[in-house]
Amino acid sequence: MRVILVDDEPIALEVLERRLEKYSYIDLIGSYRNPMNSLGEIVGKKPDAIFLDIEMGEINGLEFAEILMEKLGSVDIVFVTAYSQYAVDAFEFNAIDYLLKPIQENRLEKTLERLVESTKKRTRTEKALRITSFASFQALDGSGEQLTWRTQKSKELFAYLWHNQDRIVPKAVIMETIFPQKDLDKATTLLHTTVYQLRKGLEKLGYQKSVIYLNDGYRLDIAIDSDLKELNRILGLDQQNECQIETIIDIYKGDFLEEEAYDWAVDTQLTVREKVLAILYNFSNSQLKENIGSKTLKSCLDKIGLMDPFNEDMAEITIKYYGQQHKRYNLENFFKEYKQRLWEEMSLKPMDSTTELYNKYI
Repeated sequence: MRVILVDDEPIALEVLERRLEKYSYIDLIGSYRNPMNSLGEIVGKKPDAIFLDIEMGEINGLEFAEILMEKLGSVDIVFVTAYSQYAVDAFEFNAIDYLLKPIQENRLEKTLERLVESTKKRTRTEKALRITSFASFQALDGSGEQLTWRTQKSKELFAYLWHNQDRIVPKAVIMETIFPQKDLDKATTLLHTTVYQLRKGLEKLGYQKSVIYLNDGYRLDIAIDSDLKELNRILGLDQQNECQIETIIDIYKGDFLEEEAYDWAVDTQLTVREKVLAILYNFSNSQLKENIGSKTLKSCLDKIGLMDPFNEDMAEITIKYYGQQHKRYNLENFFKEYKQRLWEEMSLKPMDSTTELYNKYI
């Protein structure tokens, strides 16, 4: 295990060096007293772990940890300090451990055990989590094991960080979004607890350093594949083929995070729904124009009917389909149910043009 020490006190560095020399599996690749001057060299050595003092004259160790995590990503940080009041701040960074000076031998050994285990897990090939987010929300690891949620808020926090995975989300924004009714102190406590629960849940599936704390915010730092990512890829194409239409239908089991009812998800929900409907309508109309009565077209119409049940355009393309296929019984049943639904829910009758189209095929 490749280890680096950073402390502006030469005696403290020497003491820790001697302690670590006793362990054959520790490869001490550098000791530094001037953090910022040595940053490039530290990053270049790509250590597995860094023992980092907090109280340093040049820069606070917590601030330097932010820089290191930005540069290195997956590195274990062990904070070393004479001041216990930094424990909460160390927690924020998801530090592997927090050692108080003078360091006790048995306490150091526990830290090293944690580092060894963390390094072993990190060196394994980490399979991406797989998220399904339409209708219900689930997260599965590479072997199909489901991520379990200690609380509903830990589930929501995970979903929110995943939805914003390309950026660091400020703590203040998270608290306002996930704990909107709580005062600052209560929201802060709840956030810390929820982050801890989420990290532990992900660690059980083998995902280390999953929630990163940087620049007073959080970011989800694990590989993730999702149905939303795949759907957006298909929606972004200039034109969709029949196979891709079937994939859209299969993915879109309901609205985005529909069962979770998160307020912050509404914009994405409406945007994706609008795009899906536009593509399904376009495909259906092109198929009907060429009088192609494929299985995919029928599935497409069924999906449109579920998503847009009161729309006259939906009614007209369905009437055209049954009419072109000479399915009189299905046509009559559909129009009867459509009229009834329209009247019961909205006290409206079908438009004259829709009724005329129906009568044409009847």
